[in-house]
Amino acid sequence: MEQFSTLSLFEQLQLLDERPRIEAKRGSEIGASVMQTICAFANEPGLGGGYLLLGVGEPDEFHEAFYICGVNNSDKLLNDLQANCRDQFEQPVFVQGEVAILEGQKVIKIFVPELELASKPCIFKGKFDGKNKRKTGVWRRGLNGDYECSQNELEPLLLAKSGMGYEQVLLPDAEWDDLDPNVIELYRRLRANVRPYAEELQVSDTEMLRALNLVKKRDNAWIPNVAGLLLMGKSLSLRRLLPAVRVDYVRINGTQWVEDPEQRFSTTLDLREPLLRLIPKLEAAILDDLPHHFRLKEGSTQRSDEPLLPQKVIREAVVNAVMHRDYLVNQPILVVRYSNRIEIRNAGYSLKPEIMLGEMGSKLRNPILAAVLYDLNFAETKGSGISTMRRLLQNSGLSAPVFNSHIINNQFQAIYLLHQLLGEEQLAWLKQFTHLGLSNDEAKALILAKETGAVDNAGFRAITGLDTLSASQILSRLHHQYHLLIKGGAGSATYYQLAVMEDPPLFNVKSANTGDLSANTSDLSANTSDLSANTSDLSANTSGLPGELIEKISQLTSKARKESLWPVILWLCALQSYKAEQLARLLNRQVTALKSNHLNILREQESLLGYTYPEVKNHPEQAYQTTAKGLDWLKQHGIMIDDHI
Repeated sequence: MEQFSTLSLFEQLQLLDERPRIEAKRGSEIGASVMQTICAFANEPGLGGGYLLLGVGEPDEFHEAFYICGVNNSDKLLNDLQANCRDQFEQPVFVQGEVAILEGQKVIKIFVPELELASKPCIFKGKFDGKNKRKTGVWRRGLNGDYECSQNELEPLLLAKSGMGYEQVLLPDAEWDDLDPNVIELYRRLRANVRPYAEELQVSDTEMLRALNLVKKRDNAWIPNVAGLLLMGKSLSLRRLLPAVRVDYVRINGTQWVEDPEQRFSTTLDLREPLLRLIPKLEAAILDDLPHHFRLKEGSTQRSDEPLLPQKVIREAVVNAVMHRDYLVNQPILVVRYSNRIEIRNAGYSLKPEIMLGEMGSKLRNPILAAVLYDLNFAETKGSGISTMRRLLQNSGLSAPVFNSHIINNQFQAIYLLHQLLGEEQLAWLKQFTHLGLSNDEAKALILAKETGAVDNAGFRAITGLDTLSASQILSRLHHQYHLLIKGGAGSATYYQLAVMEDPPLFNVKSANTGDLSANTSDLSANTSDLSANTSDLSANTSGLPGELIEKISQLTSKARKESLWPVILWLCALQSYKAEQLARLLNRQVTALKSNHLNILREQESLLGYTYPEVKNHPEQAYQTTAKGLDWLKQHGIMIDDHI
């Protein structure tokens, strides 16, 4: 594990947009907040532990950035820390602490290692009894800091502790009849095409599925586990047992998620089938929707029409999404076909570090699924799939794919541009910045922001190969020095969008000999006076809402629970998309509390709400809309939205 000096960690706090592994606190005492962060660092899967800096204050009205405030009693704090780590948890957590002098003041650096799977979860004593779902005593890292996880969020840690993945779980209502005999026969045919005399083909269906680890015995009956249902389950059984296991394919005219509210999508396709059927069907849907180009191979006299993206790239992209998805998360895979790119998003961060994507060797979240798909030549398990995609795209004259893996929000996103990142059209657009002498990486950042609507640190790293700090420095320079990007969000939620461009100069002011002439960019200072936030549309305007809904809103109290608040939120977002600020005004709530206690749960855990800009989580125009599952939920609660639209 790479170790950082105290000074390096403080500099990263100042410079990095994403810092899930670093937490700063004033550190006047080793209280509950410090111990909760230690618990979260020890528990969070895939994070590799984290660093806690005591004696560092967060930005406030007097400080624009993190600042050194120092600690006065470092010896006592370190002694209290070690005592608390021994006494407050069910099992001791061994942390490393040291004191450093920064800006003439003492700062304590604490490294908290991630616990081994068998030692998780780290639990505060006396809190978890398996019954109280609101208080588990187990803390994890989230987008907005540390939080006490729910029973559902605790389940992955307990499964990992037992050595069993979710794909091996037997669902309570699953039975043998949930398997589709036709799909079992399909497996036999596909396997025979690869290896006609495979051992599992010589036995009965039950013995074959047992050999593939797709069924387990319960009460003297063979029951399909989650992997068996995913691969060979009936469509109606998947809907009943795994309602969020589907793929949503969306076709959008344009380059942004919502450009015309009256016609949000030009095409939508929901796929809910066993993976052996879903993979080729989704692949065909994507290929059919791609433009084709003429190609005459060398030595051939016959032309061929080939899809813009090679078929093998599409196959690898689809298989990666379904094979590495975290099926514990109730969130469908989303495939969005824009006019200039394809984006595929699935729950489940990459178990391999982003910097190692494409290198040999695989880390499998779902090894049973991977083994079956490998046996059928759907997938490979050597870790070469991404490098193969990069090579095929390069051979086709296209840009390398952009991969964003976010550990904290447990998401993986793949972006496939349908043109060269620096093609002729893009290079022509970049000519307006010739006088700035932008580097190749700076140009790529601007193009990615232009093509996808926003660029963040992870996406920028994916197309440049830069480390986190270098990527952050370039994005910050384009924002602060050149004023070409506008910064939004904060912390791990930071993103950048293109600024409103002024007309470029008539002449190239950068001469060949400019060694002693620094670039004069004063005329490029961002004039954002016309960009001031117009919040007039956030006023609580209820004139166009149904009378029954207005009455429900008026009846809400300041302490209204989810039973009365959720139907109102979903009803509102079914009628139109609402920003969090708009909902807060309508419902007379604080934005932060509304998001953390209701909106995030409705979107992330219940899948009843969705984002209008799912590919840019922190988009400035981000809004919420009720999903199809949310509409069904409303109907179950007696609210028929169609009657009011």
